[in-house]
Amino acid sequence: MNSDIITKDTPKISAKERRFSRLILFIEDLVKVPLFGCQHCGECILSSTAFVCSQRCPKRMRNGPCGGTGEDGSCEVYPERKCVWYKIYKRAKLLRRVSLLYQFNKIHNWNLESTAAWLNVFKKRNKPPIWFVWNDKQKVKELISRDT
Repeated sequence: MNSDIITKDTPKISAKERRFSRLILFIEDLVKVPLFGCQHCGECILSSTAFVCSQRCPKRMRNGPCGGTGEDGSCEVYPERKCVWYKIYKRAKLLRRVSLLYQFNKIHNWNLESTAAWLNVFKKRNKPPIWFVWNDKQKVKELISRDT
């Protein structure tokens, strides 16, 4: 996708805000890169993906694995690695956050690439993180029964 394309939904980010964003991004990097492998997408969905950065996927999949994931959970592009979404599911199950994997995440806005996710939340360009999930197993059962 060409990042030069401007639509009515494209956020306008001034040069001044971009400079401020770089400062905030530096602070985010101190935590998010070592802990979560942050890829600086500017639209952080870590809380929805069990605190594994979905953008570590070579195909940058935001809503689940591609069709090439191996039966053993291996990545199609790098077969020696586990699929990022395999890791996300395993951790979501451990943390009781599987119901969040049923949410649809909007497609990536390339204009926010390399901007501070927290600033984008503050400016209402992103949804805020989801801190707590109550009754995850029950929510998953309801979601599955609704789909069948």
